[in-house]
Parts: sequence; C-alpha cells; structure tokens
Amino acid sequence: MFKRITFLFFTALLSVIASAQKDSEGRIISEPVIVADTTAVAPGKTFTVGVHFKLAEGWHLYWRWPGSVGKPLTIEWELPDGWKADDIQWPLPELLVDGWDNKFFGYEHEVVIPVVITPGEKPANGSAKITAKLDWLVCKKECVPGKADVTLELPVGTPAPANAGLFAKWSAQLPQSSPAPTQDVKVSTNGKQLSVRVGGLDKTLGVEFFPLPPANFSGNFDFGSKPASDTNADGTRSFSYKFESDLPGWGGLLVVKSADGVRRGWYVCGENSGAGSAQSTAQKKSEEIIGDDGGWNPFDDIKPNNTSLLVLLLNGFLGGLLLNLMPCVLPVISLKIFGFLQQAGEAKDRVFKLGLAFCAGVFAFFMLLAVAIVALASFGKTLGWGEQFSNPLLLTAMLGVVFLFGLSLLGVFEITLGGGASSKLSELSSKEGPGGAFLHGLFTTLLGTSCTAPLVGPVIGTAITRPGTEVFALFAAIATGLSLPYFLLTWKPAWMRYLPKPGTWMVRFKQVLGFVMLGLVVWLLGSLPATSAIVMAASFLLVLGFGAWLLGTYHDSRWTLPFTIAFAVGGWFLFVQGKVNVAADIGAAEGANADGVNWEPFSIPRIREALEAGQPVFVDFTAKWCLNCKAYENLVINTAPVTAAFKAKKVVTIRADYTNRPALIDAQLKKSGRAGVPLYVLFRKRGDYWLADGLTQGELLKQLNKP
Repeated sequence: MFKRITFLFFTALLSVIASAQKDSEGRIISEPVIVADTTAVAPGKTFTVGVHFKLAEGWHLYWRWPGSVGKPLTIEWELPDGWKADDIQWPLPELLVDGWDNKFFGYEHEVVIPVVITPGEKPANGSAKITAKLDWLVCKKECVPGKADVTLELPVGTPAPANAGLFAKWSAQLPQSSPAPTQDVKVSTNGKQLSVRVGGLDKTLGVEFFPLPPANFSGNFDFGSKPASDTNADGTRSFSYKFESDLPGWGGLLVVKSADGVRRGWYVCGENSGAGSAQSTAQKKSEEIIGDDGGWNPFDDIKPNNTSLLVLLLNGFLGGLLLNLMPCVLPVISLKIFGFLQQAGEAKDRVFKLGLAFCAGVFAFFMLLAVAIVALASFGKTLGWGEQFSNPLLLTAMLGVVFLFGLSLLGVFEITLGGGASSKLSELSSKEGPGGAFLHGLFTTLLGTSCTAPLVGPVIGTAITRPGTEVFALFAAIATGLSLPYFLLTWKPAWMRYLPKPGTWMVRFKQVLGFVMLGLVVWLLGSLPATSAIVMAASFLLVLGFGAWLLGTYHDSRWTLPFTIAFAVGGWFLFVQGKVNVAADIGAAEGANADGVNWEPFSIPRIREALEAGQPVFVDFTAKWCLNCKAYENLVINTAPVTAAFKAKKVVTIRADYTNRPALIDAQLKKSGRAGVPLYVLFRKRGDYWLADGLTQGELLKQLNKP
C-alpha cells in the first residue's frame, strides 16, 4: 500500500494541476467577457471594447495602482494588421478593505474596463477578430489569479450602436477630460508621508483622492488606519498617506461626490495626470514579470556554457558529493548515517544490499527527472529544478510526506512495507528492508531538489539543453556523487568503526531529528503563496497527524489503515484541493532589511538603466523554499563587510524571486545556464559579469572590488 501511495505521489510531481477561477466552495468568482459598443467595424473608424467583470459577493478587482496590496488587470491584444489599441481607461475606484484588513483601491460587484480600438485604413475581409489576453487577480480572504483569452468577432460593415446601456453607465464613471472643478490642488511629500490639500470646493461636496506615484516609484502605501481626510475651517480638504520611499512627482485622481450621490473624477498634478497617461508603476512591474520592453537585455550577454561533456560529467559527480553537505539534504543524510550505525553489527551481505537499495532510490529519482526533461523537450517545454516547490498543491503533498516522516521519527506511528520486508521507517535501523532503504533514497533526493549545490547548478542548466543520452549521463553522474559515500560505507562496513558507537544517545538523536523534520515543515509552509494557503495546508497536516496517531495507537485493528487513508484523502479535498492556489506576485519592492540591503523587485529595464548609468548590479535569484539561499543570505550577503561594500560601490541590488517560477525569471536563469536557485549574478558593466552558485564573503568582496 505504501509503495503504491509513494508511486502515485512521485508521479504527481511530474504533472501540473491547474486551478479554476473559483472560490473555496467551487463557485465561480469572476468570469470576464469582452463586449463592444458597435455591431460592425469600418476602416479607420474608432470604437470601444470593454472587458466586463462580474464579481461574486465579497470579491474584488484592483485599480491601476492598488496602493498597498494587489495587482491590476493587464491586457495583451491580438488585433488584425494595422489596428491599434489605446491604453486602458480605468473607471473611478473605491477605497476597499479585504478579509485581512488590508486597504487598497479597487472594484467590487461589477466593472467594465474600456479600451478604444482604431481599425486600420485597409478594410478587412468579412469580419475582424479581436483577442484580449487577460491577466488579473481577484481576492477576498484568499487571492486567485486568473488568465484567459477572450475573443470578439465583429463583421465589417456599417457600424451601429450596441450595448448602449452598459457603456453609458460605465463611461460616466471614467475620469473626465474637462478641467477639474478646482485648480487648487497641492500634492507634497515630507519624509515618508504624502500630503494632499484640495481647496476651492463647496463644503457640501464629498471629496476623495486616489494617489498615483511617479514613474520611478517602487513601493506601497502603509495605510494603517483609514487615510486621514479632514475638512478645515476654510473649506479645504487635506489627505495624508504613509508610504515607502520619498520621491517627487506624485499626482492622483480627484473624485468629487455631489449631493445626489453622483461621483465624477479628474486626474490632477504629477506625471500621471493625463487621462491617457502611461500605465501605473505597479502595472508596469506586473508586465515586467511576464515580458520586457524589447530593449537590451544584460542576460543576453552571458556566454553559453561550452564545457565538454567529460568536464560536465566530472562536475556533476563532484557536485553530487557536495550536495550531501547542503542544508536542505543534511538533516535527511543524518538519518541515513544513524541507520548505518545500527547496521554496523549486521551481516556484511545484508548491509551491502541495503546500501545498494538506498543508492537505487537516488538513481531512480534522477532518472525520473531525466525522463521528464527529455519528454518535455519533445514538446518544446522544460522542467525546472525544484519545480514541485513552486506548485502549491505539490508542495502541500511534499509537506505531508515530510510531516509524516517527522511523526514516525518521534514514535507516533510506524509504516509497514509490503513484500515481507517489515520495517519501521521511524527507526531506519538494522531491521530496515530494501523497500525502506529505496524510499529513503528517493526522499533524500526529493528534498535535495529544493536547492542546488556548487557545480550542480551549471550541470543541470546545461543538461536541459543537451540530447537525451547526455541528459541521462549527466544526471547519472550527479546521482553517483550523491550516493557514493553510502555505497562505500555499506561496501566496507568495517569503515563504520570510525563512526560513533551505538547507544542510548541514538534514541534521543532520532527524536531530535524528528523535530528537525517538523522544523522543515514550518520552513516549507512559508513558501506557500498566501496566509490563507498556509492555514489550509496546516489544517490538512492536523488531519493527517490524527490519522497517523490512529495508525500508531490501534495498529492491530484491520480498520485502522483504511480509516487513516480516508482521513488523508478527506483532509486533502476538504482543505487543499481548490483552496491552496498559486497567488500572483504583486511585484512589490522588498525594501531595506535590518542589515541595510535595499532589495528592488526584478526588472530588466531597471538593471539596464543602472548599468547605463555606470552602477553595478547584483541579482539574487532566490526562493522561499530554498534553504541554501537563506543560508547564503544570512552568512554572506547580510554581513557588515558586504553591505558596506554594496553602499560604497553604489550597487543596485535586485531580488529575483523564483518561488512561484515567474516566466521572465525562469527565462533569465536559462540564459545564465541554470535550471534552479540559488544563483548570483554581478554585472559590473555591460559584458562584464560574474556568476556564482554559492557565495563566500571573501570571493564576493573580491568580485565587488574589481575595477
């Protein structure tokens, strides 16, 4: 039974599970459609299309600049040749509050977001097809990203009005092109506070102000309580907002509400004051996550890895050896060493067979990855190293495996393997059978994919571009290096005398490692995309833990195992399926940490801009689930000498968050010859760069101080 479950789990690692735009109870929460204000199109005659969202109760969509949390809608158009789409026109937003008391600017219930389309002068044949590729985010207490291609086909002919009522309603809620009712609007910044003063309006009118940042702003508002808005004795209104960086050039949307409740808005002040102005910074950042502006890309200058196959095989072998020392593998390796100690007194042949079974598990996992890479390559796709950690459902399944492993080490339950090989996975002792050793090899390698070791990164990055036979050879080299120490220790059991002698301390050691596994669960929980996903995953683990306790307490009952499986499956569908979803990256800047490194979000235009201005750029490719990344961050990057060097050299520090495997960041990793994280790239100037899969303080400072 356990073998069957394990087989299904590892098969699931090679699949992708898509989530629908539904809430936790399976109800549709948004379903965008595209509508037009005309029945037909004529050459050169403009018309308007609208993306019409109807949102379920309590769910919301975001304005062009949400203010704090969120991501606005983006649209990529596919139009007939010679046609043009104007910028998005954003209806007047509202100040809203989500289920976690975050305040932001957005829409509830319903919204139509219009765009003006200009056909080419050359008439189309018969009909014209318009496709809008939409990328949006809706939130309540959980956030669900949406992607859809919506299509509208219109005949070529004499235009006549269509959907007049819908467009009239939402056209009235667009910012006005006429002059604002007052020119007495002053926007100023002082420290990290934005102040807005509005005068010249009657006291009976309601006044709202929705700020828009300057083009080079990166950050969010800290709304705290509701933004202050006061009516002074002279009738002026004042607003104040806290935010994350002090920059001039702020503008905003002034909204005036009359006594009859009608709201009208005007763009005022700042770089974003025009109704047809460029998209907001937040939206630009969202677009940079999925594409670029077509300019020079510094990563294109990175030379491909032309290393010979023989050298790559050697590097793969040495990298596999080093992988044993990585913090994501070391806790599990300790368990295997613990097993070796208890096997030291066993028959030599038996110990050697168990060692071979463990090595077979390591090789089996790498061969599964090789098969997946070759299969996907035939369809023009690639498989990222550690990709299972970027999919919330697969990550939650992984959490379940690690959690059960930890409970077994603490003695909560034991797993009996079929085939006559009765063993206690919780002990990994001299009674361990080949099945347990094989699964241990699989499990060790699975955890190892959360990060790469030095030498392994370039080899894996190169492997995904090589012919099929070389892919298998390179992964076999890594597997050989990873499993070699265990092969040697079981081949020559006499060498185990150099290890500590078995004793009572081993029981305590096993229990300590159980807590290490539970700590690993806590760490992996932090990789889930939202607080709601963490809560759901933790609830699933609680149910899974209760099932494990039943299995350990009533192991003699024939009903215990079916009940345990029922708890596991039921907990999955109750708390995980459809509730733990991928959340879109809102592109917010990391900001300065306690050690003074001011991380900026990943942006190719920003890297290019810095290099063209003569500033070096340090790019940290990292992920929440990468324990190696956290180790390098704490032991090297966040140290006083390195942060001082960053400041002295005026280094622009960019964080490329690979947690959910954004397409643009994935593409730059591949251009760098890598398939996973960590990776560190230091651009000193155009064409002058340094790549590293691991860091030491001395080497990083040496590279930073090069002329």
